[in-house]
Amino acid sequence: MTPVYLQRAQLHSALGPDLGSAASAYRADRRPLASHYQRLELPQQCPYFHATGSPLPLLERLDALLRSSLGEHPAPLTDCLLIIATTTLDIADIEPQMVAGQPFDDSLVTPLDRLAQRLRGAWGFAAAFTLNTACSSAANALLYGARLLGQGPLRRALVLSFETPSRVAMQGFAALELVSPSARYRPFHPERDGLILGECYASVLLSAEPGPAPLARLLGGFSACDTSSLTTTLEDGSHVDWVMRRALDSAGITAGQIDLVKLHGTATAANDHAEGNGMQRLFGRHLPPAVLLKPYLGHTLGACGLSESLLLLEALRQGSLPGVDYADQALLALPGAAWRAPVDGLLLANFFGFGGNNASLVLQGMGL
Repeated sequence: MTPVYLQRAQLHSALGPDLGSAASAYRADRRPLASHYQRLELPQQCPYFHATGSPLPLLERLDALLRSSLGEHPAPLTDCLLIIATTTLDIADIEPQMVAGQPFDDSLVTPLDRLAQRLRGAWGFAAAFTLNTACSSAANALLYGARLLGQGPLRRALVLSFETPSRVAMQGFAALELVSPSARYRPFHPERDGLILGECYASVLLSAEPGPAPLARLLGGFSACDTSSLTTTLEDGSHVDWVMRRALDSAGITAGQIDLVKLHGTATAANDHAEGNGMQRLFGRHLPPAVLLKPYLGHTLGACGLSESLLLLEALRQGSLPGVDYADQALLALPGAAWRAPVDGLLLANFFGFGGNNASLVLQGMGL
């Protein structure tokens, strides 16, 4: 794959109103406080990580992200593609109308494609499309954007990704017994008890040229759907291993060259088991340092491919990373104390989604 550059990135999440403050909070090992919602069929309180600040309409948030990544008065965007990646779709827009008692009909539906075309028209993008592949949505958006830039004639792509508080998602994950009742988000802990969903909004400008102070290079990646199950991936880790190897091959590097792994780490039994087995297959006894980011952002679902990549890359640029307080009990080797990774090191970032859609990215950070 022809490498592309990540630049002018932004993140609004439970860790802070922007990417810089979120990375500082992560490096200081400060985790957000969860609010709680009531599970419908049982007297159970479920945790959720809301983004900081007052709620805003989705279009206002997306416009703010575009201004952050493009500037208030950008040059013509006739060479720039817009990609929106999310699992939310139009659900969060429909739900308030349903709660207000409006009967459901086709007039309620606001397809995500319509949102993409609205932003395309307002900002003048050359083209726009949307992507939803569960938890790998934003990771796939980065891959597709990079591949399209490599083919020409477009030279830039703006990736927007978001996960809004949706009652359907919140209640659905609770009904599947995937939400942590203890509100202790502990991937790869022997007593892990599930995930915490998180709200976030993220953007990044991809370009074929480095431009000023790029955050990272996307060197390669791979995505594939494991059809062995309707919901998960093979727990022996074979499909996860295959996807990671294909990602490394696309970047022209070997597993031994990887300096750091960003684990998907949902803290659900099946996903952690499959990823752990895949890591053992790929790295054997030579597992590089690994990081877990969902305890700091929540599981941002379709946005995690962008929210977690940006958070880690900015944190690497700022300095040391926090350790894991249960490292001595973890099912994978995890750093137990604060540590520093090379800013320009090679990073393998994993995103393994519901339905078995698995994606891995190979990134290289860049200093200021």
